[in-house]
Amino acid sequence: MATTPTAPTKKLTSTKTLATNVPKFADWAAGRTGFSKAELQEVYALTFGLTPEAIKDLEDKTGIKSATTLTPAVPKKPGVPPQIITRPAPDLLITRTPYPKWWKDSLNASISLTAPGSKVLAAVAGNLRLYVATIVLTVTGQTQITFSFGSAGSSGPISLGGTGQPMGMVIAMGNSPAPCGAGQFVIAATDPGGTTPSIGGFATCFAEPG
Repeated sequence: MATTPTAPTKKLTSTKTLATNVPKFADWAAGRTGFSKAELQEVYALTFGLTPEAIKDLEDKTGIKSATTLTPAVPKKPGVPPQIITRPAPDLLITRTPYPKWWKDSLNASISLTAPGSKVLAAVAGNLRLYVATIVLTVTGQTQITFSFGSAGSSGPISLGGTGQPMGMVIAMGNSPAPCGAGQFVIAATDPGGTTPSIGGFATCFAEPG
């Protein structure tokens, strides 16, 4: 691979005059390495903008025939590929729902009763359907708690307040609330120890059209 010619020994002004091309070229080419004489002659012609007539005159007087024209290669700028935007098919679009979706419509139902006893915590009417998102309660003594989730059925008895048993609980159902259908959400408490314990707390519920 040819190397770039070394810098000239002195600065020259360009010329297109036929009579001065030979001495100018000889002076310009002196000391330059990396090219053949034919290539130097071509570079000289390109550098100083010689006309075809002047180039032929230079070739005749130096006896050097031109090599393949050395046109500086201009590197191509890498093209920017067109941006392709792909969109999912309409039936694949997923509508984003803020979590939790019911936060604007939820309500807290107070839990306050003494065992044995029961209380309706929430109910709906018309075409609404009831859901339970969170249950928080505490007890003052031994009792068994049962929840009725409307048409979805009831929970089993939950023992609290006895020896080695917790004195309360928190049930956070996250994004999977318990459905009650069109029925009521009810809490019931028994008094197995005969101490008439108190049960307190709240439940977060919400209703949506069925």
